Amino acid sequence: MPRLDEYLDAHGPAVIARWLVRAQEDLHGESMPPIELVDHLPMFLREVAASLRARSASDGSATAAMHGENRLRLGFSLPAVVREYGLLRDAIVDSAREAGVPIERFEHEVLFDCTITAIADAVGQYARQRDADVQRQANEHYAFVAHELRDPLHVALFALQRLQRNPQATDTGTLDNLERSLSRMRDVIDQSLRVARVGAGVELRVEQATLPDLLFEVERAQSDAAEQSDVKLVAVAEGNDAVSIDRRLLSSALGNLVRNAIKFTHPGGTVALRGRVSGTHAVIECEDECGGIDPKEVERAFAPFVQLKPDNQRGFGLGLAIAKQAADAHGGSLRVQNLPGKGCMFVLEIPIAAPPEGVTLGQ
Repeated sequence: MPRLDEYLDAHGPAVIARWLVRAQEDLHGESMPPIELVDHLPMFLREVAASLRARSASDGSATAAMHGENRLRLGFSLPAVVREYGLLRDAIVDSAREAGVPIERFEHEVLFDCTITAIADAVGQYARQRDADVQRQANEHYAFVAHELRDPLHVALFALQRLQRNPQATDTGTLDNLERSLSRMRDVIDQSLRVARVGAGVELRVEQATLPDLLFEVERAQSDAAEQSDVKLVAVAEGNDAVSIDRRLLSSALGNLVRNAIKFTHPGGTVALRGRVSGTHAVIECEDECGGIDPKEVERAFAPFVQLKPDNQRGFGLGLAIAKQAADAHGGSLRVQNLPGKGCMFVLEIPIAAPPEGVTLGQ
């Protein structure tokens, strides 16, 4: 008659098959591919067999730690992680008994110790990875908010400096830039406080706006930055079509695109902002003269904290990620076209009709 460790070595797949049936019923894993659901458990069975031969459980289980991290990625809850190890222990005992394999007292104890150790390691790694993910998301949120405040702050400072140079001037454009920038900073702060209170994403506040108004507003807001960089900024809108948008979010997205374009366009170059309605979508293009980017880097362009053209200027690589989120929230898209030898063209497309109810940004 084989011992329990010998039975596990020879019939591990049958034990896992029994466990899989129970797991799919009890853990609602029926829609999950068996290979993902089983994960590291066959290796864990081999660890159990080795512990049975040694007549004592090891101090830790590397496979259980990896299993816990995998369960977090698949969306398992902590109670489910605990239950599945209990189900595996039951599958081992029931399979052995059906096969007529006697289980001695010390084997029950070793099996219990292995199960408890595996649960502790899996849950520990699950919790550590979950906490790390929460911290990473919080850091990204804080960085996004700071980035959204930085642009209007710079515009406000430009406007203030211009007024300080000529206190008697009645430059309505400068005053308008100052007022818009301060209002935008207030909106970002108010929205961040609402998000902190409800723990949800940023809800779209949809209103009607025309493409010329939207584009020329962005042009005015970025005019000082373009002047300081010796870059010509041109905005052109075809027609006077109205679109249903969250004006604040879309202005922020376009502002990020234009500011990025100005930052990397050579002195004396031009940044063009163009808009038109094509069918059911508004198409807005931001073209620069940065010299182009490596085609291999295009896919990484919209990832947070990625800078495709690092330079000595201060920046966090968040502008394109924020613009992409705003486009997604409107049910639209943002892509980049490389113009070799000249620059890049970022193309933002959004439906001209109102986005679906309940769409949020930052979930």
